[in-house]
Amino acid sequence: MNMGKTVRTIICLFALSAVFCASAFSSSLDFSGGHTTITTQGSSKRVLLSGGARVGTDDVVLTSDSIELYGDDYSYVLCTGNVSAKEKDSGISFTSPNLFYDRTSGKVSSDSWIEIQDTENQAALSGGWFEYDMGKSAMVLQLMAKIIKETDEGLMVCRADRIEYNGKENTVTLRGKASVNWNDDTYNAAMIVVDLKTNEIKMYGTISGAFNG
Repeated sequence: MNMGKTVRTIICLFALSAVFCASAFSSSLDFSGGHTTITTQGSSKRVLLSGGARVGTDDVVLTSDSIELYGDDYSYVLCTGNVSAKEKDSGISFTSPNLFYDRTSGKVSSDSWIEIQDTENQAALSGGWFEYDMGKSAMVLQLMAKIIKETDEGLMVCRADRIEYNGKENTVTLRGKASVNWNDDTYNAAMIVVDLKTNEIKMYGTISGAFNG
């Protein structure tokens, strides 16, 4: 047996933790898990965490039933089962059955149902597909995409085939079967843009609606 080709190490501890200062990233990476498997094959190394799995970087903290770290300098983080994530520098958090985090690009994505809380804008978002570029503060939701925002006039409920969230401009763009229900009024258009700070609504394309009261 050539030990230089394949080395498999299984470490079972009640609470295993470690810190990596990855050369390819300015941020550090720390992880912990009740059960951890580390597999090394050639230059490739994978870490599988379970039993209270947690991964933290300078940008985000993730917890899940299981978390797999792989790629150069552990650039990829795959979370599976009861995923919870929170961005450190914003009021944005996520829950989903699974989540993928690419540390190289700073993007978080999920092809499962996801629910998002934005405490700064007092908004809750949800959808069946999700991608978030943390560096650009740009988020895309598709498949039954919805955002509910608290306002002084009551809840504003926005729906569309595709929702684009721009955290830097504090706007939400609704595309495809876009609708907004707010203060007993209904707005429908091909595209709707909502300002999350002023609650201003702009509609484009074929427009319809109903005003009550």
